Amino acid sequence: MTSGVSTPELIVEPAVAHWIASRCARGDALAGLEQAALSGTIEDGFLTSTPWKALQEHALTLWKAHDHVIVRGIPAAGEGASLILLSLVLCRRFKAYRSDKVVKHFRMSPWTTDLSHTLQEGHFHTDINTAPEPPIVTAIQCRLPDPGAPAYGEVRVARLPELLQALHRSGGSRALAFLQDADVTMVNESSPGGWKGRIVADGRIRFHPETLRAAQRRYGDLPSDLEEHIQTIKTAALSVSTPIQLDAGDTLLVSNTRALHYRGACSVVYHSFPRGFTTREVYVLHLLDEPA
Repeated sequence: MTSGVSTPELIVEPAVAHWIASRCARGDALAGLEQAALSGTIEDGFLTSTPWKALQEHALTLWKAHDHVIVRGIPAAGEGASLILLSLVLCRRFKAYRSDKVVKHFRMSPWTTDLSHTLQEGHFHTDINTAPEPPIVTAIQCRLPDPGAPAYGEVRVARLPELLQALHRSGGSRALAFLQDADVTMVNESSPGGWKGRIVADGRIRFHPETLRAAQRRYGDLPSDLEEHIQTIKTAALSVSTPIQLDAGDTLLVSNTRALHYRGACSVVYHSFPRGFTTREVYVLHLLDEPA
């Protein structure tokens, strides 16, 4: 952990938490809010209230200074419905999945190698980085914290300017050139398409080691020292980030274009082997507009 790296977080007023909980109390709250979110028709008088406006102002101030904000004091309710409502504090345009879904539920598991569910340490990355236009904001809400926290299940954020400065200070000139000057290919192995360009351009970044590795396997045109670059970038990102612990309901809103985010290794507690266990669970959604 590096000294001097502040954590931008806030705790919502009870009135905000109560409003979110009441909107999520119905059994069909998620489906209704997903439909309204995608059609841009989420309306509620509370969204013009003084507590909500104060929350918006505070969240936006932190966002502009840090490219992420941690919001605490809300319930993880309605199977992710509360994440939709909270996200309105910054944005209004939601990304759809399978045409009519907004929220994804990830439960870590010892029985998978899927990157989104594995217990293994994740990578510093941006989401959906092979898309023509990646989402602007990633929202992650804790449903259940890791049973091994704080040693397991930590989250980190590395802002792009600080990452580049750390690489410069540490003599990572080759990794800097890889990020800023090299034309690279990134592909998602589950789809035929991909993306080509520079990882860092115009103050934005799109980066995921696995999409770079997939492109190297498919095309073989990435540098032979790719793994060295990935490790150098990870070391720099760790040096400019601090561990973030999310309890139930806590939410991280992070820029998906001006920062990398990371999830540490997770743990599991068995109640009945092999399928009965408790582990980290999160809700995730993506937003398409820049907070302003």
